[in-house]
Amino acid sequence: MTSKFLRAVLALGVLAPVASAQTAPAVTIFSIPALPPGASAGAGAPTTPAVPSPAPTPAVPGTTTLPVPGTDNAGPLLAAPHTVALRGPATVRGGEETLWSFVLTNTGTQPIRLQHGACDVRFEVLNAAGVAVRPNPQNAICTLQLVTTDAAPGETTEIQKVRWDGRDAAGQPLPAGTYTLRAVFRGAGVTTEAASLSVTLR
Repeated sequence: MTSKFLRAVLALGVLAPVASAQTAPAVTIFSIPALPPGASAGAGAPTTPAVPSPAPTPAVPGTTTLPVPGTDNAGPLLAAPHTVALRGPATVRGGEETLWSFVLTNTGTQPIRLQHGACDVRFEVLNAAGVAVRPNPQNAICTLQLVTTDAAPGETTEIQKVRWDGRDAAGQPLPAGTYTLRAVFRGAGVTTEAASLSVTLR
Protein backbone atom coordinates (compact mmCIF):
# COMPACT_ATOMS: atom_id res chain seq x y z
CA MET A 1 0.00 0.00 0.00
CA THR A 2 2.81 2.30 0.88
CA SER A 3 4.67 1.63 -2.35
CA LYS A 4 1.51 2.25 -4.40
CA PHE A 5 0.98 5.51 -2.52
CA LEU A 6 4.58 6.63 -3.15
CA ARG A 7 4.36 5.76 -6.82
CA ALA A 8 1.17 7.82 -7.10
CA VAL A 9 2.74 10.81 -5.31
CA LEU A 10 5.87 10.63 -7.46
CA ALA A 11 3.77 10.38 -10.59
CA LEU A 12 1.81 13.46 -9.55
CA GLY A 13 5.01 15.33 -8.68
CA VAL A 14 6.51 14.65 -12.12
CA LEU A 15 3.38 15.19 -14.12
CA ALA A 16 2.09 18.27 -12.31
CA PRO A 17 4.56 20.72 -13.88
CA VAL A 18 3.92 19.23 -17.31
CA ALA A 19 0.18 19.59 -16.90
CA SER A 20 0.51 23.21 -15.74
CA ALA A 21 2.82 24.03 -18.66
CA GLN A 22 0.31 22.60 -21.09
CA THR A 23 -2.51 24.75 -19.70
CA ALA A 24 -0.43 27.99 -19.64
CA PRO A 25 -0.61 30.23 -22.71
CA ALA A 26 2.15 29.57 -25.24
CA VAL A 27 5.02 32.06 -25.37
CA THR A 28 6.17 32.99 -28.87
CA ILE A 29 8.55 35.57 -30.29
CA PHE A 30 5.46 37.68 -31.02
CA SER A 31 4.41 37.86 -27.36
CA ILE A 32 7.83 38.95 -26.02
CA PRO A 33 7.82 42.72 -25.47
CA ALA A 34 10.49 44.70 -27.32
CA LEU A 35 13.27 46.23 -25.28
CA PRO A 36 13.39 50.03 -25.21
CA PRO A 37 16.16 51.65 -27.27
CA GLY A 38 19.55 51.26 -25.60
CA ALA A 39 18.32 48.60 -23.14
CA SER A 40 20.22 45.38 -22.52
CA ALA A 41 18.68 41.91 -22.42
CA GLY A 42 20.38 41.18 -19.08
CA ALA A 43 18.18 41.54 -15.97
CA GLY A 44 18.80 44.80 -14.19
CA ALA A 45 21.38 45.95 -16.72
CA PRO A 46 21.66 49.74 -16.97
CA THR A 47 20.42 51.29 -20.14
CA THR A 48 22.84 53.22 -22.31
CA PRO A 49 21.40 56.16 -24.23
CA ALA A 50 22.11 56.21 -27.92
CA VAL A 51 25.04 58.47 -28.78
CA PRO A 52 24.16 60.80 -31.65
CA SER A 53 26.50 60.93 -34.61
CA PRO A 54 28.79 63.94 -34.54
CA ALA A 55 27.71 66.86 -36.68
CA PRO A 56 29.75 67.39 -39.85
CA THR A 57 32.70 69.66 -39.30
CA PRO A 58 32.13 72.97 -41.06
CA ALA A 59 34.61 73.87 -43.75
CA VAL A 60 37.32 76.28 -42.66
CA PRO A 61 39.89 78.14 -44.72
CA GLY A 62 42.66 75.90 -46.00
CA THR A 63 40.62 72.68 -45.77
CA THR A 64 39.09 70.52 -48.47
CA THR A 65 36.09 68.25 -48.72
CA LEU A 66 37.70 66.24 -51.51
CA PRO A 67 39.44 62.85 -51.17
CA VAL A 68 43.15 63.22 -50.39
CA PRO A 69 45.52 60.54 -51.79
CA GLY A 70 47.03 58.28 -49.15
CA THR A 71 44.33 58.94 -46.52
CA ASP A 72 41.41 56.83 -45.31
CA ASN A 73 38.91 58.54 -47.61
CA ALA A 74 40.88 57.89 -50.81
CA GLY A 75 43.05 55.30 -52.50
CA PRO A 76 46.76 55.71 -53.21
CA LEU A 77 47.96 58.27 -55.72
CA LEU A 78 47.83 57.06 -59.35
CA ALA A 79 51.35 55.69 -59.93
CA ALA A 80 51.51 56.24 -63.70
CA PRO A 81 53.10 59.59 -64.65
CA HIS A 82 50.29 62.05 -65.38
CA THR A 83 48.89 65.53 -64.89
CA VAL A 84 45.28 66.65 -64.44
CA ALA A 85 43.48 69.89 -65.27
CA LEU A 86 40.05 71.53 -65.42
CA ARG A 87 39.16 73.02 -68.80
CA GLY A 88 36.23 75.28 -69.45
CA PRO A 89 34.81 78.80 -69.14
CA ALA A 90 36.38 81.35 -66.80
CA THR A 91 33.00 83.01 -66.18
CA VAL A 92 29.80 81.66 -64.66
CA ARG A 93 26.39 83.33 -64.72
CA GLY A 94 24.42 82.73 -61.53
CA GLY A 95 21.67 80.15 -62.02
CA GLU A 96 23.04 78.85 -65.33
CA GLU A 97 24.66 75.41 -65.37
CA THR A 98 28.19 75.59 -66.70
CA LEU A 99 30.33 72.58 -67.66
CA TRP A 100 34.06 71.97 -67.23
CA SER A 101 36.08 68.97 -68.34
CA PHE A 102 38.35 67.15 -65.92
CA VAL A 103 41.17 65.91 -68.14
CA LEU A 104 44.13 63.62 -67.57
CA THR A 105 47.37 63.82 -69.57
CA ASN A 106 49.55 60.71 -69.75
CA THR A 107 53.12 61.99 -69.33
CA GLY A 108 54.66 58.52 -69.21
CA THR A 109 55.63 55.92 -71.78
CA GLN A 110 52.97 53.30 -70.96
CA PRO A 111 49.22 53.54 -71.64
CA ILE A 112 46.88 54.36 -68.74
CA ARG A 113 43.55 52.52 -68.45
CA LEU A 114 41.06 53.42 -65.74
CA GLN A 115 37.83 51.50 -65.13
CA HIS A 116 35.69 53.54 -62.78
CA GLY A 117 32.23 54.81 -61.89
CA ALA A 118 30.55 57.44 -64.02
CA CYS A 119 30.81 60.04 -61.24
CA ASP A 120 34.25 59.33 -59.78
CA VAL A 121 35.39 62.90 -60.38
CA ARG A 122 34.46 64.91 -57.29
CA PHE A 123 34.63 68.67 -57.07
CA GLU A 124 34.13 71.55 -54.68
CA VAL A 125 33.86 75.32 -54.95
CA LEU A 126 35.92 77.56 -52.67
CA ASN A 127 35.30 81.25 -52.07
CA ALA A 128 38.06 83.87 -51.93
CA ALA A 129 38.72 83.03 -48.26
CA GLY A 130 39.32 79.35 -49.12
CA VAL A 131 36.07 78.12 -47.55
CA ALA A 132 34.22 75.32 -49.37
CA VAL A 133 30.90 77.01 -50.16
CA ARG A 134 29.79 74.15 -52.38
CA PRO A 135 31.28 70.97 -50.92
CA ASN A 136 32.03 67.67 -52.61
CA PRO A 137 28.74 66.13 -53.79
CA GLN A 138 27.87 62.47 -53.40
CA ASN A 139 25.80 60.59 -55.96
CA ALA A 140 25.32 56.87 -55.31
CA ILE A 141 23.47 56.28 -58.59
CA CYS A 142 26.59 57.14 -60.58
CA THR A 143 28.57 54.30 -58.99
CA LEU A 144 26.29 51.77 -60.72
CA GLN A 145 27.73 52.69 -64.10
CA LEU A 146 31.17 51.56 -65.30
CA VAL A 147 33.31 53.73 -67.54
CA THR A 148 36.68 52.92 -69.15
CA THR A 149 39.09 55.78 -69.76
CA ASP A 150 42.21 55.18 -71.88
CA ALA A 151 45.12 57.59 -72.31
CA ALA A 152 48.01 56.65 -74.61
CA PRO A 153 51.48 58.07 -73.87
CA GLY A 154 51.40 61.82 -74.50
CA GLU A 155 47.60 61.85 -74.89
CA THR A 156 45.17 64.08 -73.00
CA THR A 157 41.73 62.58 -72.40
CA GLU A 158 38.58 63.71 -70.62
CA ILE A 159 37.60 61.58 -67.66
CA GLN A 160 34.38 63.37 -66.80
CA LYS A 161 32.56 66.70 -66.89
CA VAL A 162 31.59 68.65 -63.78
CA ARG A 163 28.83 71.24 -63.63
CA TRP A 164 28.13 74.21 -61.39
CA ASP A 165 25.43 76.88 -61.51
CA GLY A 166 26.75 79.45 -59.05
CA ARG A 167 24.82 78.05 -56.08
CA ASP A 168 25.86 76.58 -52.73
CA ALA A 169 25.11 73.05 -51.49
CA ALA A 170 21.62 74.15 -50.37
CA GLY A 171 20.81 75.54 -53.82
CA GLN A 172 21.06 79.17 -52.71
CA PRO A 173 22.68 81.70 -55.08
CA LEU A 174 26.19 82.74 -54.08
CA PRO A 175 27.31 86.37 -54.30
CA ALA A 176 29.19 87.53 -57.38
CA GLY A 177 32.95 87.25 -57.08
CA THR A 178 35.95 85.03 -57.75
CA TYR A 179 35.73 81.35 -56.85
CA THR A 180 38.03 78.37 -57.23
CA LEU A 181 36.81 75.08 -58.66
CA ARG A 182 38.79 72.09 -57.37
CA ALA A 183 38.27 68.60 -58.75
CA VAL A 184 39.88 65.23 -58.12
CA PHE A 185 39.45 61.74 -59.59
CA ARG A 186 38.92 58.87 -57.15
CA GLY A 187 38.14 55.54 -58.73
CA ALA A 188 39.70 52.30 -59.96
CA GLY A 189 41.39 52.05 -56.56
CA VAL A 190 43.47 55.21 -57.06
CA THR A 191 43.22 58.96 -56.61
CA THR A 192 44.78 61.82 -58.56
CA GLU A 193 45.97 65.14 -57.25
CA ALA A 194 43.37 67.90 -57.43
CA ALA A 195 43.06 70.22 -60.41
CA SER A 196 42.09 73.84 -59.76
CA LEU A 197 40.60 76.61 -61.88
CA SER A 198 39.71 80.18 -60.92
CA VAL A 199 36.32 81.37 -62.20
CA THR A 200 34.33 84.57 -61.90
CA LEU A 201 30.69 84.35 -60.84
CA ARG A 202 28.55 87.16 -62.29
